[in-house]
Amino acid sequence: MGIRYEKDTILNWVNEMGKFLRLLVDKHEAFEDPVDPVLLENGYREFFNKERSWMITATEEELKAYVDQDLLVEQIRPLALLFLRDALLAADAVEKQQLLLRSKFLLGYVSEKLGSFSFEDYGNLATIDSLLASK
Repeated sequence: MGIRYEKDTILNWVNEMGKFLRLLVDKHEAFEDPVDPVLLENGYREFFNKERSWMITATEEELKAYVDQDLLVEQIRPLALLFLRDALLAADAVEKQQLLLRSKFLLGYVSEKLGSFSFEDYGNLATIDSLLASK
């Protein structure tokens, strides 16, 4: 498998995903009603071509296979961040834990795959660990 580069395709995709994540972040307020779950479901479907229910119920091996086969490396981190944002908005404790674990797995996986690590990801992992510990 070689590197696929199409001028502006990856940049356009990243910009669109960024817009979507900004919509989620802007809609999240601590004392307001939770974000409409349809918005999250649309994010999974539009950007990752999978249903939210599949993303939550898939095993770690299935998720890894999906990421390796169907996503570009640049798409893994946004998926991990979407899992994290979804977990922060989830009301169900079991679902929240699943989403946090998936986010943690993907952040570690993309770091290993790229051979790099960002301070932002370190902060995200610390948030995930603290949320999992407070369970």
